[in-house]
Amino acid sequence: MVKEKFVTSALSPATGGALQLKWAIEVQSTQLERRNLADLLNRLGFELIEESPHVAFSSPGINGCATAAAVYEIGKKVRSSFVGPASIDTAFALGSVIDYSKNPASRHAFLEVQEAIHLHETCDATLTVSPRPGLSEEELNVWREKQEEAEYQARLDSQLSKLEPAYFNPKAARVLELLAVESHSGETLYKIYELMRGSRANATAFGQQFGITDNNFRRFSDAVHLDSVTGDWARHAHGEAAKSGNPMTKEEAESFVRAIAHRWLEHIRATRTV
Repeated sequence: MVKEKFVTSALSPATGGALQLKWAIEVQSTQLERRNLADLLNRLGFELIEESPHVAFSSPGINGCATAAAVYEIGKKVRSSFVGPASIDTAFALGSVIDYSKNPASRHAFLEVQEAIHLHETCDATLTVSPRPGLSEEELNVWREKQEEAEYQARLDSQLSKLEPAYFNPKAARVLELLAVESHSGETLYKIYELMRGSRANATAFGQQFGITDNNFRRFSDAVHLDSVTGDWARHAHGEAAKSGNPMTKEEAESFVRAIAHRWLEHIRATRTV
């Protein structure tokens, strides 16, 4: 007789409130708070499950897998999105695959060669907000609760702005990986641009969609391509003269690409259909 397990979570409406489990994947370690982990996984289509000694996650897609190995491949994709270029949770590690078709449930452990993980520190600006004077203790407590919730939602949205593109779009994952490079060159900046733009035939439409004027692109192109403008930092060593009257500096070229990438990643996130 197949053992069926059901879980209901107010944090996971995407699964319809109740998920019949056949498989789940343990989260062996995480540095995220439980609610934060649940909210992030939910936006990727997964349900967080209380499963001693660790939490676990599942989804209709996981339950449709034929083997534990296929389940683990999904887990690896989730892990890559958390610890990879999005850098949401570098402590995120998978445990065993739980098989609920057995009674009692069995666990399948997978041994992997751990790849090196390169950490990139990011700094988010914070704004301190103070309550208006004259609040009672009760009003002050209500204000604090609302402020804490607003701060949590802002942090969650910042996490998802990287996590969702990284999980659902391989190009976006590569863009995030390149954006995290500590020291950029004309080569890396132009590669980020090309990944976002796609084929050359898409250049005009891409420029119109993301507000890239012809003049600014020429200034950017001069900076990243021409050694006469940026020396060995540039992609080429042709010695050609600049085509624009005011080429970008290295710093301006990087800011230009980052601004486009921000808009492009938001577009990927807003229009994903997976």
